[in-house]
Amino acid sequence: MAVKDAVLQALENARGARISGGALAASLGVSRAAVWKAIDALRAEGLSIDAVPGEGYRLASDDDSLTAAGISALLTTRAFGRELLVVPSLSSTNTVLKQDYLDKPHGFALLAEAQTGGRGRLGRSFASPAGTGLYISLLLHPSFALSQLQFVTIAAAVAVCEAIEQTAGFSPQIKWVNDVLRDGKKLCGILTEAIIEGETGAVGAAVVGIGINLRGNPEWPDEVRKVAGALSDFGTPPRRAALAAALLKTFEDAYALLEQGRADMLLEAYRSRLCCIGRPVTVTGPTGSYQAQCTGLDKSGHLLVQTGDGQTRTLSSGEISIRF
Repeated sequence: MAVKDAVLQALENARGARISGGALAASLGVSRAAVWKAIDALRAEGLSIDAVPGEGYRLASDDDSLTAAGISALLTTRAFGRELLVVPSLSSTNTVLKQDYLDKPHGFALLAEAQTGGRGRLGRSFASPAGTGLYISLLLHPSFALSQLQFVTIAAAVAVCEAIEQTAGFSPQIKWVNDVLRDGKKLCGILTEAIIEGETGAVGAAVVGIGINLRGNPEWPDEVRKVAGALSDFGTPPRRAALAAALLKTFEDAYALLEQGRADMLLEAYRSRLCCIGRPVTVTGPTGSYQAQCTGLDKSGHLLVQTGDGQTRTLSSGEISIRF
C-alpha cells in the first residue's frame, strides 16, 4: 500500500481525532517527511485535513469530500470499486463509462460530483447537481445470459437499500422495478444498460448507473419535487465517500448471489422490501393504463397483478404507481 493510502486509512480509522506525525510515521514504518508529503497530496485531492503543532493531523468528522483515495480507504470489497475514478463533472456516468472505459476490469466504478445530462429509465432525465447526491456507474462483465439481466437491476436496488440502512440509519422500500422510496418519495434512480456482442448475442458488459439524492435541491424542477425525496429528509445524510464504499460492498455481495446461482435468495431480499405487494396499483404500459391488485413476484423477478376480472398478469416491463 502506498504511503498516501496508508496515511488516509489511518486518518479514516481515527476520523475526528488527531494523530501525531510521529505516531503515523512509526506505525507505517516511514519517515515524518513521507507522512508530510502524503498529507500534502491528500489535501491537494480535496480532503479536509487540519494540523495543530504538537497534536497532529485530523480528518474532519464532517468532511464530505468525494475522492478516489477517500473511498478506497473505506473499501472492503474484492473487486467492486478496486479501480475507480472520480471526476468533478460530466454528462452522464453511464454514457461516459460506455464511451471510454469498457476495457476496464469487472467492478470498475466511475463517479462524478455532478452530471449535466443524467439519465433515468424510459428516457427520463435525472437531476444531478453538485453537492446533493452520489452519482456512480459500475462496469460489470456478466457470466450469465441476457435473460437474467433483470436480476442485475434487482441486485442494485437491494444493495442501495442496504447501503442506506448501514449509513443513514433507516430502511427504505422498493417500488417495482427499481425505485427506492421512503414515505412515497423517490430517493434513488437506477439505470442498467447492456452491451450486446453482435455475433453471439451474449452480454459483453453491463453498466449500472445509480444516483442517490442525499440532499434536496431548490433548483429541482416542480415535476421532480413532486416525487423526489432525499436522505436529508429523514435524518442526517451520510458522507458521500462512506455511502459509496457501503454501496460498492452491498452491491458486490448481492451480485455474488447471481454468480453463485442463488438468485432465489436475492429475490427473497427484494420481495421483502417491495412496497406494492397486496396493494392496489395503476399499471401503465405501451397500450395504456389499468387498475389491478399487486399479488406477488415470480421466480424471474416479474410482478404479478390481478385485474378486476380476476385474471393474473405477469409484468416484465412497464410501470406501476401506488397511492401512498
